[in-house]
Amino acid sequence: MTDHANLRTLTILSRRFWPDCHGGVEEHMHHLATEAARHVPVTVLCENRARAAKHENMSENLTVFRGDVANLGRLWRWPYLPMVRWWMNMLRQHRPSGWVWTTDPQAAAAAILMGHRSRLVYNPPGCWAAMHRTWQAHRQVTSMKVAWGIRMLERWVYPRAEQVIVASAAIGRQYASIMGARPRVNVIPRGAAEDLIMDLPARDSARDALGLPRDGFVVGFVGRLDPCKDLPHLVKACAARGVLGPADRLLLVGEGEDKARVQACVAELGMADRCVFAGRKAGAELNQAYAAMDTFVLPSLYEGYGMVVLEAMAAGVPVIGRPGNGTSTFTSMAEMIEPGITGLLMHHGDVNDLSDKLRWLKERPQRAMQIGRQARERLATRPWSAVIRDYLQTLGLIEDVAGTVKPASQCLAPALAA
Repeated sequence: MTDHANLRTLTILSRRFWPDCHGGVEEHMHHLATEAARHVPVTVLCENRARAAKHENMSENLTVFRGDVANLGRLWRWPYLPMVRWWMNMLRQHRPSGWVWTTDPQAAAAAILMGHRSRLVYNPPGCWAAMHRTWQAHRQVTSMKVAWGIRMLERWVYPRAEQVIVASAAIGRQYASIMGARPRVNVIPRGAAEDLIMDLPARDSARDALGLPRDGFVVGFVGRLDPCKDLPHLVKACAARGVLGPADRLLLVGEGEDKARVQACVAELGMADRCVFAGRKAGAELNQAYAAMDTFVLPSLYEGYGMVVLEAMAAGVPVIGRPGNGTSTFTSMAEMIEPGITGLLMHHGDVNDLSDKLRWLKERPQRAMQIGRQARERLATRPWSAVIRDYLQTLGLIEDVAGTVKPASQCLAPALAA
């Protein structure tokens, strides 16, 4: 049996890593690596898609090794097979001796095959099998169609990893219902960036920079323009009578494969003069976008966690999220949003319900500000640094305030208890 007290290092397997930024998973891995390196030695293994240095010491305790981009060869139609081999080669070259952490079932399978099973932390951003069920219920959401091989690897990895850490009880329930119960599944909710909690630009200057009317009602969205986000649902709600007046705007921040379909929906509903496609934003520009919003909506059909909801809450923007029904939609919004206190929950399939909630917030600006303020105060207790400390305490890499290692069973609720 492995002596976890002696596992004093962390190796992160992430196919993409800074400066190769892509989405919420990569942001999560960057937070994990940089914050964990304040406490323990951290090594990141990744692909060199951005053509950066193959070996980089990002800080005293953080080292990044970037391998050549995987050559899928004749198996390009089944990329999960050569990717397992690629990860096995990376592990063979760098020989991690402590905990091995990954969000990727291919990397997790390689770690198990290379003898790291008793030190493997599997931290999936969502349940791939549940994503596939979302596609089966909504065939237009092609981004949620998951290859058979990935689902088989997930089913093989999930019961074998030493630790499974998920960001929401919803993900834990998805795994339990599809693959069965297992020990050492911990729910550790994610956090928000400290700069959103502590400091945002003034609303008027943010709107000026984005070309938005200062006095209008701005409904916002941030994320990939992906079919699973179901943005036509939001566009239709905003097109309803009384939601957006001439000076009001729908602000869509992001890029993605579904942009043309969303633009067609906007044109069909006569919303072209009230919808702003702002493109992808990051850093100060993203903070500026949140500062410009009066409300934020995430209408996703699948969302393992929904980091952008936390970001909006941390920025003091009242949020509206779509709860999952456990059969055709799977989200964690009901865990993140306390209705009427830190945000609102829409009916999962009713456009009129979302329109009603948008009108309610528009007509009650003081109440909306109160909801946003309450959400921000709650998020101030959950910055990224606190999330990473929970991770490290669960793995026995750091001690709690009292000076004793905090067992996972005490510090975090098992997913199945929810």
